[in-house]
Amino acid sequence: LAGVMKNKRIIALALLFLLVFSSNVFADRRKPEPNAIFMGTVEEVQRNEDNNTINVKVKGYLKGLVVQNQELIAIVSDETLIIPNECPKEGEEPDIKKVNPKEFKIQKGDTVFFVLSEAMTKSTPPQAAARAIQLAK
Repeated sequence: LAGVMKNKRIIALALLFLLVFSSNVFADRRKPEPNAIFMGTVEEVQRNEDNNTINVKVKGYLKGLVVQNQELIAIVSDETLIIPNECPKEGEEPDIKKVNPKEFKIQKGDTVFFVLSEAMTKSTPPQAAARAIQLAK
């Protein structure tokens, strides 16, 4: 009877040992994907007064780990930064502002450059929040 108890204790300790030291094997070591960059032409603009955002449907190129030709909806909010079209002169600070969704002028046919958040929906077309936007009229 003492031998059976001793074997159970050894088996329990062995399982505990395996559990503790094998957990790193199953850990996800992938780094989060960096912010994706998207450049394209505006196809449609939809203003959402309820949550003070603008949904911009764009067709162009997504640069993440690979470059893909696709369509997506960028969600522009009051947290989205506006990237200026011109570099600041030497000694000047860049004039970076946040978007005011009620006044921001964007329309079909505009060429846009987005820096998107890491999170993107799997819908068709996918949707992602825009961290920064640059318009080229």
